[in-house]
Amino acid sequence: NITVPVFSLMGLNDEPAHLEGYGPIDADTARRIAAGAPSFTRLLVHPETGVVLSVGRDRYKVPKDLKKYLRVRDETCRFPGCNRSAAHADLDHSLDWQFNGLTAEDNLAHLCPPCHALKSETRWTVKHLEAGTLRWTSPSGRAFVTEPATVIRAVEPQPPPKPASASLPMPGPEPAPF
Repeated sequence: NITVPVFSLMGLNDEPAHLEGYGPIDADTARRIAAGAPSFTRLLVHPETGVVLSVGRDRYKVPKDLKKYLRVRDETCRFPGCNRSAAHADLDHSLDWQFNGLTAEDNLAHLCPPCHALKSETRWTVKHLEAGTLRWTSPSGRAFVTEPATVIRAVEPQPPPKPASASLPMPGPEPAPF
């Protein structure tokens, strides 16, 4: 396996890749190896934590770190009005796998077994909005919104602090504590 940042693969930067069993390799070598690869498995990872957020259509089974991320995000069953623990719930593909749903954080939510059955066997529908928010529509057309227990967003880069101006007076020494 070789892990290559997509911008390196595209030639937009030269961030190194990682060759399993070997370690870091330069971007040019990674591009040459990738050019001869018979297939690719795309993994979308969180830019700060490295948690896998999506394996797309490559796998139905949810990877461990994505499960953990979703359990922290959801904390409970995400069906309107239900508060059963996510520890006793299923991870459900909101758009079913059989209908081309992705195994991704923005297509997965915890549903306890009774709520999972209700969603699957009735005309309840769910749509993922941003930051883990779900919009549910009942069979009668009434809308409900459920919020995640924890909103996990990518950390925006902060500008570096401005240097202290040379014209400002320097503070004097602090008085002795005695």
